[in-house]
Amino acid sequence: MNDSTTVEPQEVAKSSTAAARGWIEVAAFVLLCLLFVGPLTPEVNEAHYLAKARHYWHPEWCPNDHFLNSGDAHGVFYWSFGWLTTLVSFPVAAWIGRLICWISIGIAWRRMILLVVDFPWAGLLGMVAGLAAINYLHMAGEWLIGGVEAKCFAYAFAFWGVGDALAGRWNRAWIWLGVASAFHVLVGGWMVVCLMFAWGICPKQRPSLVSILPGLLIGGAISLIGVVPLLLLNREVTPEDSAWASYYYVYKRLSHHLVVHSFLLEFKLRFTLTAMVWGATAWLLRNDDRARVLNGIVAGSLVLVLIGVFIDQYYAFIANDDGRYLRAAQLLRLYWFRIADVMVPIALVVNGLVLFQRYRFRFPQRAQAALVGLSLLVVVGMMVRFGDRWTATASPADRSTLVSDPAAWEAVGVWIEANTPEDAIFLTPRLQSTFKWYAQRAEVVTTKDVPQDDLNLLEWIQRRGAVQWRSYNNRQTLSLAGLTEKNVLDLAEKYGVRYVVVDQVLARGDGVPVEWSFPRIYPERSEESASYEVYEVAP
Repeated sequence: MNDSTTVEPQEVAKSSTAAARGWIEVAAFVLLCLLFVGPLTPEVNEAHYLAKARHYWHPEWCPNDHFLNSGDAHGVFYWSFGWLTTLVSFPVAAWIGRLICWISIGIAWRRMILLVVDFPWAGLLGMVAGLAAINYLHMAGEWLIGGVEAKCFAYAFAFWGVGDALAGRWNRAWIWLGVASAFHVLVGGWMVVCLMFAWGICPKQRPSLVSILPGLLIGGAISLIGVVPLLLLNREVTPEDSAWASYYYVYKRLSHHLVVHSFLLEFKLRFTLTAMVWGATAWLLRNDDRARVLNGIVAGSLVLVLIGVFIDQYYAFIANDDGRYLRAAQLLRLYWFRIADVMVPIALVVNGLVLFQRYRFRFPQRAQAALVGLSLLVVVGMMVRFGDRWTATASPADRSTLVSDPAAWEAVGVWIEANTPEDAIFLTPRLQSTFKWYAQRAEVVTTKDVPQDDLNLLEWIQRRGAVQWRSYNNRQTLSLAGLTEKNVLDLAEKYGVRYVVVDQVLARGDGVPVEWSFPRIYPERSEESASYEVYEVAP
């Protein structure tokens, strides 16, 4: 009898069991993502990205919105996913996109883990602990699992590419990273840099440069789909305007992601400690062929962090010329901390699983105690997160922008959609980012909706000054009640404003009544008071 006839059924059964376990792990991961994110939409960035995606396919929607008409920095995402937003509502599109992203990331992430660790259920353990680690150990506010946007798709392709590199398929790795770069230039591009760093410091796993040139060339060509449109956004901008746009983008709007000396001290300390612990585990595994490439990628991400820290510290505290912040901003705009925020926690968890696998038979009691202790930390951290998300009474986007009365804000948005012209332009409250999500109408300016092209970014700064800061400077209130009637008429003439939405919670709290002669159209009964009021500037 042929030996293969007796072995084959066992191999088939083993393969079937592994495949079934894989799908169970991915399904469990998707359920974990649901618990982690919570039931409400929109997430922090979803109103921003999905509104842009809908306008990309349907320019007649909110045709006069400044942000929506600005340059498209994520064209591949808008092209590949945006059409869905024209067929279904924003919440439905968000949930479809979330599921696609979570499944894709789960499959790629699990595969990446199992190419380094191979005991049963290691993939699920690694993803659960990794998700908790990213949530609690980041420094610059990067996240992996949340709402749907371009970088979620980019991370899925990037993880698949990293997995190919771990498996020795370097040409395929570069191609997948090219796809990731097409979706999100910085996620994919920085991952290419990190993998190239790993290629340089891993001589045993390193193929020759000549052998990987096809993958580099093909991946580079694919990445141009995303890179070239991004470069063309600012082709007509003067260097001085570009420098000032970068300055406002980096130091005035997104310093919490880009300027390390403005990060919370506790964030910097915890990330530094995490990187040190990762470094210790990487040293213990320096001879592990499978972990070495992954740790090389992480080492590359930390080199990027050090470069970002140097740029920030040099221009903030050493250089003393007047233009130093303008030069620094153009460099810091590149998100030097993005990949490390995700990859350091992930690699720390993977290294921990490798060490557990290595020592669980040699030191079973210690290994089990370490695993149980860390698992308890993960469970407690996740339960805190779940409780926060599932007891929330407002969406993450409304919570993050400090909406005064989330339920009333959603209600006024629904009323506006039903009772105002589709092409109307609104002045909207400063403390919100979801007006277009609920009301489906254009607005003059929103703090969250920062254009990605420099000319429109400079215009966005002027609009914020004319609306939000003028309101505050007039009467020291963040409510638009701080605008005078002449201010509103000037804005109506300049920007085509037809309606104003006033946050009365802020106005009453600051003791600032509305002093306009414009008719109030919401609430509809004159005797009613509401958290938000709508005024019609011109019929």
